[in-house]
Amino acid sequence: MPVAGAQARGSKLGGTLAWACTVLFAACASAPHSPVLDEYPRGVSGRTTVVYYDIHGRTVEELHADMERLGPKIDGASYVGETGSPMRWSWRTRSMGGVSCSIHDVAVSVNAQITLPRWTPPADAEPGLAAEWKRFVDAVEAHEAGHKDISAKAAREIIDRVQGLSAPCSQIDTRGNDIARSVVERAHERQQAYDAETRHGLTQGTMFVRRFSGMTVGSVADTGRLLVAVGGGAGGPGGTVRESLPAPLDRAWAALPAAYAAQGLVINATEVSLHAVADTFTARRTIGSVRVSSIIDCGTPPTGRHADSVAVTMSVTSRLEPGQSSTVVTNTVAAIVRRPDGAPIACRSRGVLERRLFEALLNQVTR
Repeated sequence: MPVAGAQARGSKLGGTLAWACTVLFAACASAPHSPVLDEYPRGVSGRTTVVYYDIHGRTVEELHADMERLGPKIDGASYVGETGSPMRWSWRTRSMGGVSCSIHDVAVSVNAQITLPRWTPPADAEPGLAAEWKRFVDAVEAHEAGHKDISAKAAREIIDRVQGLSAPCSQIDTRGNDIARSVVERAHERQQAYDAETRHGLTQGTMFVRRFSGMTVGSVADTGRLLVAVGGGAGGPGGTVRESLPAPLDRAWAALPAAYAAQGLVINATEVSLHAVADTFTARRTIGSVRVSSIIDCGTPPTGRHADSVAVTMSVTSRLEPGQSSTVVTNTVAAIVRRPDGAPIACRSRGVLERRLFEALLNQVTR
């Protein structure tokens, strides 16, 4: 009765995810969790265990530091949470007469284990922190549930594809295992695609932030500084579009997260004194629904267009300045390709994303 297995993985502070259950801590303890984590397809034997590691602090910065210190570690990186979902399958075979056999009674189990942070707010926690924590933890849990669901659906697919399979008796188990492993391989690709589509959970709200007054959409991290300087960044020349917005500064500031989200971007740094925000990230082929090559020009080497064929480090920044009954918006895009076999290549912005950002902001404030 053949048995095989596979695994899937979880989430990082600020945005990167991995798959495979690794480190747990002695201080961890089990606790009740969302019922959605216990949902599995018909016929799949599923079990989800949530293990918590306790963190302490009274400010955003202190909680960040504790999660960085205590969160799961994968390849030297610290993660907020992770999901391990080992999968096992088995079946019985039946002779069909002669040399042929068939598979029946296929059983597939998924034993998911999700690691999450847990915090008990102290009496002197900074205002609004408890509410932001609940939002953040719910978002991380939802993202991890998505990883669990991919494995659970793969388990159901194994049942559907292997049940009733017939082949020569000497090959039947090999055929069944080959099918099951191919399903697991495609599930691994779907896990990667899920991380790419959600920006490793950031588009689902897994950025733990201090909220600003008036900012009701999106996630904004109060870093006290931009990841890259406004007007430059990423080590290469930036393209800049400067436009006047027919709205007061406070309204434009409140609308920025939604404008970024509309372009597939997530604000991950701010400079409050400058009314400036930024998203610094690695782009692969597309940003949202737009091809990278339509946004920047990195040259055309013999192996293909850099912007669409390699990872590009990008920085998008926006700065707001008050005008007369209006707001001046400066959007800048900078990008660079870091080649392993040569010097970095600075890319030139085509001005497309800068203009699209302004139009998205205009749409938000004129609704």
